[in-house]
Amino acid sequence: MEIAGYPFFTVSHGAAPRTFLAHSGWIGTNEDWLPTLELLSRSWRTVTYDHRGAGETVVPVEEITAETLVADIFRVMDAFAIERCVLGGFSASAGLTARAVLQHPERFDGLVLMNGTAGVRPPDAGPVPPRRPPSSWPGETHSERMRWFIEQCTPEPDVEHIRRWGHHMLMRAEPEAAERLFDVAPPADAMFIAQLKEIAIPTLIVHGALDAFASTAAMEYLATLIPESKLVVLEGSGH
Repeated sequence: MEIAGYPFFTVSHGAAPRTFLAHSGWIGTNEDWLPTLELLSRSWRTVTYDHRGAGETVVPVEEITAETLVADIFRVMDAFAIERCVLGGFSASAGLTARAVLQHPERFDGLVLMNGTAGVRPPDAGPVPPRRPPSSWPGETHSERMRWFIEQCTPEPDVEHIRRWGHHMLMRAEPEAAERLFDVAPPADAMFIAQLKEIAIPTLIVHGALDAFASTAAMEYLATLIPESKLVVLEGSGH
């Protein structure tokens, strides 16, 4: 499907009055959501896509910005003639999907934020630690660094098959796009944190208790900022 002048890889399943639109994190692809959408599409229409720079959606690196990533949510909705939907954001896309809801709340019936803090940190969390770009992660090659990352995401036992799948998915993004997508995450400044309190739609926040990238304290704090939110913590689950 062509969106904003570029071919986007999109996936749509099911036919029902209600639509769930899923956005993956960092350089994750539509595959992040497929097990969930396989079940949900039995009673919902489900749509997901490889966002720009991830998977099969290849665009010039300079065309990857936080603004275009948010705008693409509405472009995908328009391309599929979706007037309203429940929007889901995984990991790094939690902040992007929250911003989409804040921009046009009339187009959303609900929000799901999964293993992503949208950048917010508890007031007592101390100084913000420096962000380490992917090129500085452990490993001599990009492939080794992506393997290290997926291992941090999956602390559960007996998940080597998941790690192999995740590594394969991450390797479908060019290293330059991976760096760019890591850098463009918008900051959770005081204005954004204040705006989160304006989200007036039901919001489900899902968190894996073993997540190495989003602490339980941060997810709990995020839940206090969104009035109509419910936090579900999955014990024994990682990112």
